Amino acid sequence: MSHSGIREISNIAVGMPGTIRLDVGQPNFRTPDHISEAGKRAIDDGYTFYTHTQGLIDLRERLVAKLQKINHYSVTPEQIACASGGVGAIAAALAAILEPGDEVLLPDPGWPNYRMMPPWLGARAVYYPLLAEHDYLPDLERLESLVTPRTRVLLINSPANPTGAVFPRGVIEALAEVAVRHDLWLLSDECYDQILFEGEHVGPASFLDDGRVITVYTFSKTYAMTGWRLGYAVGEAGLIDTVTKVLESNTSGPSTIAQKAAEAALDGPQECVAEMVAAYAHRRDLAVDLLRESGLLVSIPQGAFYVMADVSGAEGDSRRFALRLVRERGVSVAPGTAFGRVGAGMVRISLASSDEDLREGIPRLAEAVRDWKT
Repeated sequence: MSHSGIREISNIAVGMPGTIRLDVGQPNFRTPDHISEAGKRAIDDGYTFYTHTQGLIDLRERLVAKLQKINHYSVTPEQIACASGGVGAIAAALAAILEPGDEVLLPDPGWPNYRMMPPWLGARAVYYPLLAEHDYLPDLERLESLVTPRTRVLLINSPANPTGAVFPRGVIEALAEVAVRHDLWLLSDECYDQILFEGEHVGPASFLDDGRVITVYTFSKTYAMTGWRLGYAVGEAGLIDTVTKVLESNTSGPSTIAQKAAEAALDGPQECVAEMVAAYAHRRDLAVDLLRESGLLVSIPQGAFYVMADVSGAEGDSRRFALRLVRERGVSVAPGTAFGRVGAGMVRISLASSDEDLREGIPRLAEAVRDWKT
């Protein structure tokens, strides 16, 4: 298992003050005040002890309401397990399902942390390509050809990191049909479920209720709560019980303080979410214009907060390019190689950065591509 290619760049950037940070998917907004204040009150009110491993019942009841209103399906609190971030929920779900020797279908390009998980589970990752010429949507025939008797899980991610693609309803339904036909677990990473610019977000749990779907969400992106470390997995009660055993064995449950803050996030005004999404949409348009002017635009993202840039004109692979860019031009981006083979020749730019950083950083990147031609 290798380190995340995103973290490799960000760890260098941290030690270089003044670097324009376009690498990490972390909102540059502060956590909204009503959420932070709730966290402070939780400490003063003594919420500093263990909770139920699955999370506070009051929080899970609020999540039931959120899933009904935003994601359009019904569950009970017993079908929800809170974890240390969305990554903790995804890892616990895979650990609950996979046996040594099993296979999991992962997107390429896809979030690097996905590919870091199968090795410590003794499982094997098999990658299905998402190509720019197909709007980063899966080729269903190619995907299905990768299924073997050892395939256990099909992982999907929409809105997607790193491409910003949003899978249309028909594609989600077709992916669900593949999972049903081959009796696969369908793990849906929907950590960007409320960050949408065009189209609609559709999760498989909204129409497939046979117990095979497990969905993961997070407070990190929607409410700018990355450092609070709180996500949650939703699925059939028996599977969630197994997920809870995994969580019990490695974290004993997420921070009580973060859970109380999350209650305030769900109860409080939601205008903050709309304002942040509007800012991301504006930055998307700004970045798209800058990349198009430079001839580096790959595709226009419809959700999440990332855009891919074509740096294939520069010498070396995208990892070498990203390392050189941060060290010589003071701009940090995530190399496409961190996300898989399809990402070679590209870098990911985070729209969670400020307008000013995008206006300064993207032209520097474009200039570097011109200066470092193959």
